Amino acid sequence: MRSMTVEMSPEVDDALNMIACARGISKGEAMLRAFALLKVAYDEKQKGDGSSLGLVRRLPDNTLKAVGVVTGI
Repeated sequence: MRSMTVEMSPEVDDALNMIACARGISKGEAMLRAFALLKVAYDEKQKGDGSSLGLVRRLPDNTLKAVGVVTGI
């Protein structure tokens, strides 16, 4: 596996630590998951068909309601 050094602001580092701790995973695993999510967003945007990464809420009847779109990726 390849490795890299990343510089990040204290705020981003704190958020990464918090997320990793809350999920019971390492900071490295949290970063790998973040990059995987970035790849999903990138792939959807590249389709060129209006696809994008969004946020949904599961309703009591098990249907999904769109509640947001991830932008800036």
